[in-house]
Amino acid sequence: MYGEIYAWESIEEIELLEELPNVEMRTNGSGFGSHLKGHFKTTEFGAVKLFVNANKPPFVYLQSNGKTVIFFNLADAQKTEEAYEEILRKTR
Repeated sequence: MYGEIYAWESIEEIELLEELPNVEMRTNGSGFGSHLKGHFKTTEFGAVKLFVNANKPPFVYLQSNGKTVIFFNLADAQKTEEAYEEILRKTR
């Protein structure tokens, strides 16, 4: 529903973070406990897309096309770190 395809060359920034930005509100999506999926407003980045379990760091931060900011993580820390490394390899 919220997924998009981003070309490798459109990814301008990528970081592996231990903390999410401060989420001010959900603007469109779902927030069931620590599971946040969809569009949210944050203090630090403004509008972002979150696909995270907020209780399971780390989080991959991506910026694409100068404006789209995405945070995601996977089932466990190791899988998230592996995804980060793979994206890093393909975008550098």
